[in-house]
Amino acid sequence: MCCNLEIIIYFHHFLTAISYNLPKFCSSTTWKTNATTFGGRSVIGTNCRAIFIDINNTIYMTNVHQNQICVWHNETSDPTRIIDGYLSESIFVTITGNIYVDNGSLQRRIDKLTLSATAGVLVMNVTSICAGLFIDTNNTLYCSLVLQGKVIKRCLNGSMTTPTIVAAGTDTSGSQPNQLSEPSGIFVDINFNLYVADARNNRIQLFQPGQLNAITIAGDGAPGTINLNHPIGIVLDADGYLFIVDNMNNRIVGSGPNGFRCLIGCTGSFGSSDNQLYNPRSMAFDSYGNIFITDGGNDRIQKLLLETNTCGECKFETTND
Repeated sequence: MCCNLEIIIYFHHFLTAISYNLPKFCSSTTWKTNATTFGGRSVIGTNCRAIFIDINNTIYMTNVHQNQICVWHNETSDPTRIIDGYLSESIFVTITGNIYVDNGSLQRRIDKLTLSATAGVLVMNVTSICAGLFIDTNNTLYCSLVLQGKVIKRCLNGSMTTPTIVAAGTDTSGSQPNQLSEPSGIFVDINFNLYVADARNNRIQLFQPGQLNAITIAGDGAPGTINLNHPIGIVLDADGYLFIVDNMNNRIVGSGPNGFRCLIGCTGSFGSSDNQLYNPRSMAFDSYGNIFITDGGNDRIQKLLLETNTCGECKFETTND
């Protein structure tokens, strides 16, 4: 697959409609073997969880130990803003700069706030922790209820704060196509396909619009993909390829035209070296295709630099100009 001006123009305009980065990679794309530490324990504290990077490369991270949301602009060494009072497992930021955070473990709700706000506004009632949050292009908010084995949603254009079930149609966790067990990270593509990191079932589930039965596309039950151990994060690139936070395998894996491969944490054991991870929690792309990872067991944010992304003689770079 080669780069061309038409693809670049299309992708640039597509990016302006969403708030998160969807880099376009070539089949030969590589990342550095070793990561660099963007923020360590002295900066981010302990128990870093979710990370979100918008198309302006503003970085948001939740910290459940300090009950904080940390914000960095332009990759400053220290956060440029700290929002207190949120014991949040998940976060999503819209193109307009509204921040949606899970506050399920404390107040059984999801809040919306802005960088200048001192308090959030209730947008959806929940019954427990949301391990993943996502807002699709129809302005629908999704939450994965990790303790209840289901994913719920609510249209933000309406006035009702009560959600409906969108994935897993039973009240019992399990491994059937219509069940989930500890659903964690979620992702909704432009066709409204819902991808769920079904952690305890060691698989990635795809729920097509209007369907309560899922298709297993990676992990247990999907031969020929990759073995997963408690996957808790899922991100897609511009072509719909999967990038997975494989938590208990202490690694990040990605797919492409040639199948799955390990990107970092490929030593077979956890650790704190530059090429290792220890219970990674979440990941996000910046606009250049670099990968940021909340490395929970090491209390740090790791940055995995894009090394090559060329198709023939054409090099593709995501920009925000």
